[in-house]
Amino acid sequence: MLIHDVLLFLGRAICHQLEDRSLQAAGETLSVCARDTGIYLGIFSSLAYLHLFKRHQGITIPSIKISLFLLLFMMPMMVDGLGSYLHLFESTNERRLVSGTSFGFVLPYFLYPLLSAGAIENTSEPVVRDVKDLLVPLLLSGILGILFYWGKLPYYVLDSFIIVTVIGWFSLFAYFLFFWISNRAVKWTLSIFVSLAFLSLLSCLHGWLLHT
Repeated sequence: MLIHDVLLFLGRAICHQLEDRSLQAAGETLSVCARDTGIYLGIFSSLAYLHLFKRHQGITIPSIKISLFLLLFMMPMMVDGLGSYLHLFESTNERRLVSGTSFGFVLPYFLYPLLSAGAIENTSEPVVRDVKDLLVPLLLSGILGILFYWGKLPYYVLDSFIIVTVIGWFSLFAYFLFFWISNRAVKWTLSIFVSLAFLSLLSCLHGWLLHT
């Protein structure tokens, strides 16, 4: 089906798509591996929370103390990925999903505050002010991770969720390229277009490398 092909095409831009390292839903293999699934579940959870509860506040990146604490959440994936790559131990999809989620959950705390007009002002508050700012996204990440691991929801629901999150994350990066544009609607439209173009290019390059 066309939708299935599109999801696989966009997933190929960021993932090796090895079937034995990917989760399944309704008998279909998701378009990205378990580790990438976890990363984007974590990204979505933090982004959703920050956008719902912080977008109208003058926020900046976390304090040094909180930043160091957040970096600890990135260590499991680094250890798991490096250990697996060096054949020190064999990873599992469960471990890849959990460590990927832990890694992805951290990233928006350092990028999303830069969207705030007052991100560099002394009056801006750190994006993490209390434990709730960490626990709520973590809880949401855990719930989503369980849903994806069980794979009980329709394949197209789960796979589209991940791919849309991938597009949104890359669009957020592209958003900063158009700093001279004041109209936010135009800015976001261009950002999404650039994101899709970039992901398409990566996917084509990945496909070409696999066949050479």
